[in-house]
Amino acid sequence: MIIRGTTPTVVFKVKTDLDLSEIVELWITFKPKTGDPRQRDMTYDLEDVTIDPLLKTISLFMSQEDTLAFNEKPYNVQVRLRTQDDSAYASSIIEEPIGRILKDGVI
Repeated sequence: MIIRGTTPTVVFKVKTDLDLSEIVELWITFKPKTGDPRQRDMTYDLEDVTIDPLLKTISLFMSQEDTLAFNEKPYNVQVRLRTQDDSAYASSIIEEPIGRILKDGVI
């Protein structure tokens, strides 16, 4: 769960034989599950993550501003990437609940 107004690290564990050191392009997209036109999709790229090829993890560090952009409804999340040999991969779509806060805004 991501709680609005916090600074979480979202860690994606890659469960394939893919060599993460060969990633040349990456997108992590959060899309509102409800299709609410007031909520926008949020996409992060390779510059926004830390990749650990040994642990097979991709870590996304989010700011308070990032999480405050979410509403309190679930979001769908997907990782897509391309490797040096132009192979393209996509994760399954994951539903991520968003936790609410009582006082809005950056602290």
